[in-house]
Amino acid sequence: MIQKYSKDLDYSYTEGFFPTFEMIQFKRDAFRMVYVSSDAVDSDGYQKLKSLVPADKIVVSDKAFNKIASKENAHVIGVFNKFDNTLDPKENHLVMVNPSDMGNLGNAMRSLLAFGYHDLALITPCADKFNPKVVRASMGALFKIRIEEFSSFDEYIAKYPREFYPFVLDTSKPLHEVTFQKPCSLVFGNEATGLPPEIHNHNNVRIEQSDEVDSLNLTTSIAIGLYELKMQN
Repeated sequence: MIQKYSKDLDYSYTEGFFPTFEMIQFKRDAFRMVYVSSDAVDSDGYQKLKSLVPADKIVVSDKAFNKIASKENAHVIGVFNKFDNTLDPKENHLVMVNPSDMGNLGNAMRSLLAFGYHDLALITPCADKFNPKVVRASMGALFKIRIEEFSSFDEYIAKYPREFYPFVLDTSKPLHEVTFQKPCSLVFGNEATGLPPEIHNHNNVRIEQSDEVDSLNLTTSIAIGLYELKMQN
């Protein structure tokens, strides 16, 4: 029987049919099994599930949902092995330095994929990329992108030397005046503290906004930056 999620486990899980289908399709080698609630066995999703995985990998059990499901309408829990990736050195990267909010991390993965990018560098300490809350917020994007973790930004940039663009508030260079040199990295800081001064450089970028708000939400800023990068491509 599946255990309540812990970072120490070698597996995690999806909740809901859509992210489970994404996991089965794009990370087939990591797939373990699926649990289905009894009220979903007559659904179209269950019929599709039976066509995708062997019958002995499907368990109809309400006990699993009572134990770990975070929402009542999940209907299916997909179990997968945790996996490692390395980034593509020829592609543009999104770098998140010490992101702490699991919803933000999952949404950033989704935005990355939405604009056609597939490489995410995480500077630790940071939110657990395999936490089911992150998996759920990513809506399956976790299984389509490459994620690599680093203990420091210096470790990252030593492995992937390139131009990088720190998104900060205290700079006079607005985003619309920046010409990205590709491949490059867009670098964003923690939700509360932003980027430390040692990561600032001559490429500092500011997203222009009114003075009626303190700052933009992290994932909004990331989406704006990725959109501008996409438009320049």
